[in-house]
Amino acid sequence: MTFDRLRDDIRRRDWVKTYIEKEQALTLVEWFMADDWESISDLDKKLAGVGITWTDSFGVAAARVYEIHGYPEFEDRNYSGRFYEVTSRPRSKAISTPAAAAPAYAPSPAPQDAYGFTRRA
Repeated sequence: MTFDRLRDDIRRRDWVKTYIEKEQALTLVEWFMADDWESISDLDKKLAGVGITWTDSFGVAAARVYEIHGYPEFEDRNYSGRFYEVTSRPRSKAISTPAAAAPAYAPSPAPQDAYGFTRRA
């Protein structure tokens, strides 16, 4: 979803209903800049906690914050860059999963001659 489309969605809504207070906006910026989320859906789930019930999309709320308050974190290229940075890093689940242990005993392969054939015993 592009920011132009998000802004069009916002313009169709009631201006007063979608007005984001400064405290709410600062909270959204703080969440976005934190390192405790791996996908935007993690942030989507938090919106109702700060009183943003008119949307369930963090991207829509971020576009509205930029429209009202002009925070540079939610400018198109900054938002996209941060989103890419967070979503392209290795997942914490993958990092914490231990690698499969190698078997304790692995037989050595049979010796081969110069042409790659295995000699009979």
